[in-house]
Amino acid sequence: MRRHLVHAVGALALAACALLPAQPAGARPAVVDQAAVHEQALRTSDGEFLRTIEPIARAVAGEFRVPASVTAGQSILESSWGQSRLAVNDRNFFGFKCLGDKPGPIAIGCHDYPTSECTPDCHQVQALFRVYDSLQASFRDYGRVLSTSANYAEARPLAGDPRAFVTAVARKYATDPNYAAKVIRIMDENDLYRLDRPLP
Repeated sequence: MRRHLVHAVGALALAACALLPAQPAGARPAVVDQAAVHEQALRTSDGEFLRTIEPIARAVAGEFRVPASVTAGQSILESSWGQSRLAVNDRNFFGFKCLGDKPGPIAIGCHDYPTSECTPDCHQVQALFRVYDSLQASFRDYGRVLSTSANYAEARPLAGDPRAFVTAVARKYATDPNYAAKVIRIMDENDLYRLDRPLP
């Protein structure tokens, strides 16, 4: 039954992609500044984007045991409510980079962009970001990575506590020392914890 749910949600996600703004054919941004994307996400909201991702976040929870509230919160922060250059151009809703020049088993390619990292001082670097063919694929890759990577082994036993879970994830997910606090703020302000409760 879970497989049928995932396929049904996948069809919904593919249809929902049409709701997201598209760039002109062949257009590619010059810069992907994730720090600016994060700040924009904290200043805005988009009920339509949230309604689009809610069932997909629940499906990720069902398949990969990642709290739906955290999935939704991270996608909002990483894509600025679906409006970031990575989300619009590459269907990358979680800021995932390629490993070397490999996109992994779900992404379909890599795009090279300048971006910023904080280690601890913030500076610009070149990075290859994953490219997906759909919103659904980006969310499934997120669930796959968080449920299988050794980087997030400490987080997995905390799945019943979304705040603790994302705090543990943030240690390896981002170089921003305030990353977990930003995701938690989005989860709090949008009551994303309701996504972790069963549907009526």
